[in-house]
Amino acid sequence: MPLTRRDFMKGLAVFSGLGLAPKFLTDVYADTAQAIQGFNDGRVLVVVQLGGGNDGLNTVVPFENDLYYNARPNLGLRPGRLLKLNDQLGLNDALKPIMPLYDQGQLAVIQGVGYPNPDRSHFRSMEIWHTASDSDEYLGDGWIGRYFDNNCSGSAQPQVGLALDAERPQAFGSALGYGVSTTDPGKFGWNAGQGADSTAAFEALNTGATGNPTLDFLRHTTTAAVQSSGEVRAAAKRGKVQMDGGRGRAARVNQLDTVAGLIRGGLATRIYYVSTSGFDTHAGQGGRHEQLLGDVANALARFQQQLERDGTADRVTTMVFSEFGRRVNENGSGGTDHGTAAPMFLLGRNVRGGLHGQTPDLADLDRGDLKFNTDFRRVYATVLESWLHADPKAVLKDSFEPMNLIT
Repeated sequence: MPLTRRDFMKGLAVFSGLGLAPKFLTDVYADTAQAIQGFNDGRVLVVVQLGGGNDGLNTVVPFENDLYYNARPNLGLRPGRLLKLNDQLGLNDALKPIMPLYDQGQLAVIQGVGYPNPDRSHFRSMEIWHTASDSDEYLGDGWIGRYFDNNCSGSAQPQVGLALDAERPQAFGSALGYGVSTTDPGKFGWNAGQGADSTAAFEALNTGATGNPTLDFLRHTTTAAVQSSGEVRAAAKRGKVQMDGGRGRAARVNQLDTVAGLIRGGLATRIYYVSTSGFDTHAGQGGRHEQLLGDVANALARFQQQLERDGTADRVTTMVFSEFGRRVNENGSGGTDHGTAAPMFLLGRNVRGGLHGQTPDLADLDRGDLKFNTDFRRVYATVLESWLHADPKAVLKDSFEPMNLIT
């Protein structure tokens, strides 16, 4: 997995052998290489991002509402293609693989999730979800990064947050720089590149303190990632993680297989982050959306089954979100445009399953869009307080009422 200098500066996920780290930084690490301080249990949160804006109305379908079919004469899903949740709502039958979890009370469907004054830009809306900001607020750090900053006592290993991606998600951004990213945990390490991307150059970058706080922070983060790489590779080996890039559309969500292996391998990671894309269904949505949902559902079901086989299911809760839903009316291209509110999912043995929140009112729209009724930060507050035992206000910078989603 060759890394360029640009990769290094962009992701802060640069790796090396222990011998390359300056002493003042390895001393820092040596003091913290044992159990993760600040955590008194082995609980894990897995975050799954559906990039592009998932069509919530065709995910949780109000099949008894004529307004739905009037707005979507071609895309509206008939009852025969749904998994009924009650006499009003049904899941897209592409989600059939996770329906057993719903029946077992291990799948929570949170309806109408969004935020005030929604932004329909993919970039900006995702930024809001990653930083947990208001729509008119711009934050430099992410909600997961703030969680680590507030709960690691300044001493946790960087791999307390691990994203299976080439870039560290904005949600990991923090003052202390916890969290690393890799596309292949089994190969997580420094590989010299061409020209200036040599081992000698890397050593030079990490030699001695500079007295410059910013540069020293960067070196600290780099060295921490260096130390983490060995732990990640060892856990991947113990968990018999095998990357498979040939699984088509869902290859990235299938990284949940990798997450299961790392948990099985005993990696001291508190939050895993995976993502997939393709949900920006402006045209030709019919069939394509079902394929996307089906891929995600298969990956989630397989992940949960693997956790059960490994005996780790009690330790893991999974949260699924997208940056926004789609507009209520289908467009002239057989698709749907950027909208607002959409459902979220929580999965796991410790989840309070069933329907949560209010069903969006199709007779009360905001310029053709659904009105949200659950602020996404209430879901964050719930997993922070009820699952991770953290103070939500310290992380989210405001008070958001937790929901009754965790047993």
